[in-house]
Amino acid sequence: MQRPVYTPKNQIKTSLYTYGQEWMTIDDVNYIGLYHQYPNGATYSESEFNNYSVELKLYTAAIELENTSMYYKLTGTRFNNYISPKYYYPSLTVEDYKVANFSRYFVQRKNNLLEIIEIDKLSFKNINNNNEIGIDSGQYNKVKIQWSIVGTESDVKNANQRVILNSNMLKLDTYLTDPVEFYK
Repeated sequence: MQRPVYTPKNQIKTSLYTYGQEWMTIDDVNYIGLYHQYPNGATYSESEFNNYSVELKLYTAAIELENTSMYYKLTGTRFNNYISPKYYYPSLTVEDYKVANFSRYFVQRKNNLLEIIEIDKLSFKNINNNNEIGIDSGQYNKVKIQWSIVGTESDVKNANQRVILNSNMLKLDTYLTDPVEFYK
């Protein structure tokens, strides 16, 4: 429900509190904490409206929603254990520079080739299609590359450009735009 453009302060119920399973965010996350409500029923987080307030809706148990999905009714299969990829930025050590290269891991959403995210080794290892904790391989392509970091600048640049082109991940060159990144 839309927040009114103007409501007199005395008509707004402020500093209300929920212990959960009463309200949820529009992203279907159970909300616990302070909230306020307008006369038209519009409900928002925080004790009064501010920059951090988000719209709330009535709570619906996630399990009940999940069990009523048509896919679940037909197959008995759920996809509730997958996690979204989390961005990772490599932090190199002296040992990495002694070896002269290091492994980098990337995922790319299959239906959006420009959505490329660098992830850590553990996240890469846990990519699966078995509804186990990890990234869904049905939604993401993955690639591991060896990134050069030591040598002459032109050798490192050429080596990394070749790695990008031979990576089997389309558009990786739009993500890795600096072939001498981490060069020393």
